[in-house]
Amino acid sequence: MASKKRAISEEDKKKRKDKILKTAWKLYRKADGQIPTVSVIAQKTGLSKGTVYLYFKTKDEIFLQLYLHKLREWHESVAAKLQHRTGKISVTEFAKITTDYVVNNPLLLKMGSIARGVLEENTDDRVIIDTKMQIAQLLEDCSQLTCQIFPGLTIGQAVKIHLRIYALIFGLWQITSSPPNVRRMLKKAKIEIFEPDFSESVVESVATFLKGALP
Repeated sequence: MASKKRAISEEDKKKRKDKILKTAWKLYRKADGQIPTVSVIAQKTGLSKGTVYLYFKTKDEIFLQLYLHKLREWHESVAAKLQHRTGKISVTEFAKITTDYVVNNPLLLKMGSIARGVLEENTDDRVIIDTKMQIAQLLEDCSQLTCQIFPGLTIGQAVKIHLRIYALIFGLWQITSSPPNVRRMLKKAKIEIFEPDFSESVVESVATFLKGALP
């Protein structure tokens, strides 16, 4: 009599899903932002391609989930720094805390730049809505902390401010992150105005925005 195959527990399913995501991120980072195929992810994870598809319908869904995971890490990093601060915080200091994670993890910005135009295009509607809801919750959680730091703000106002900070950060990164061959051409042509230091520019830009946005 053939033995029955042991059912995979929910905990094991979660571990397997996490392993797929961690492997995909390592491959993405190693390839400097190039999205690998499901076949490569499966091979490096030690799973069959069919098994990976049990957890994610497409590679775009894998990376949309990764994007959400990295956004959560960003928010957790900001929250951890703000929760241990006492006394008044200047807008420049707040801007540095808010942008520090992305300055050190620019691949998040590269992933975010294709999230709407590429990843969401080939992802199930249910997954997109669930991802958006989780991002909205992250924004609200972060906004609650912001309201404590800058009294007079409502949650609604703070959420709008954080959305605009997102837009500012991602837009600035796209402008200042040209491919290597373009950077060489800009330098040779002496038009390096398009290649300012991102880490300095993003803090200055967010601080300037906050000065005008805060009541």
